[in-house]
Amino acid sequence: MADIDPRPPVPPVREPVLNLPSVVVWLIALLTLIQAGRALLSDYDDYVLMSWFAFVPGRLTLWLSPDRIDDVVSALTQSTAGQDIADRLQLVRLLLADGGPRLWTLLSYGLLHGSWLHLVSNVVWFAAFGSPVARRLGPGRFLNLMGLATIGGALLHWWSRELDVLPLVGASAAVSGATAAAIRFVFAPGLRFGELGDDAVVRAIPGERFGELWRNSRALLFIGIWFATNILFGAGLVPIFGEETSIAWEAHIGGFLVGLLLFPLLDRGAVRPARVRV
Repeated sequence: MADIDPRPPVPPVREPVLNLPSVVVWLIALLTLIQAGRALLSDYDDYVLMSWFAFVPGRLTLWLSPDRIDDVVSALTQSTAGQDIADRLQLVRLLLADGGPRLWTLLSYGLLHGSWLHLVSNVVWFAAFGSPVARRLGPGRFLNLMGLATIGGALLHWWSRELDVLPLVGASAAVSGATAAAIRFVFAPGLRFGELGDDAVVRAIPGERFGELWRNSRALLFIGIWFATNILFGAGLVPIFGEETSIAWEAHIGGFLVGLLLFPLLDRGAVRPARVRV
């Protein structure tokens, strides 16, 4: 007669379908709620919202150099050939307004998106590359890195388009920063991407020193593809699902550089020892 185990059966442990860190889930939820809320606004109210929270390069330029107003107007006239310049100037007047530099827009623009497609594309990329970075840094340092990448993206965008009055929106700079930060450790030799869902494993991966990163062929290939893709889309050489919008590739690169260079300052994980040359 077979022995009977009196203990109740233990139910199998089920892994969640989307094993994302809480901070990533909350950020995605926040971005989604903001986009849904904007859909309830009238076109005018939504544009007022954009004027307060989107980043406008020309606004920062005029704050630093008020005498360049003629340059901003001239650049606007050249970019609106064949359009109703009076209507366009009215919109620009609302954007530049009298609210000063609105420096908070260096950060707040990352909470807005141009469309649902824009939001979804950022969310998918953010979930993939932001998750391992969030696991490694923890919520506080992760949010700091995302904020710095967002600001870095806005500043490089302003440096390259200082007279532009088109509002900049989107979390792409932050997503690019997370992507660059992930490159510092996800391409470690022997690492399987399926292991990146484990907090302990992610924190134990030796991070690549900046000088050693360029010896990692997989990391270099990914960086090359990332830059080529952003420049192709940004230059308009490749259409993006029929979206009638321009891609601020400079902001992407600004966020990427911040994530790549500042990640070690926030990282508390293992670091690959430097190679000794004899």
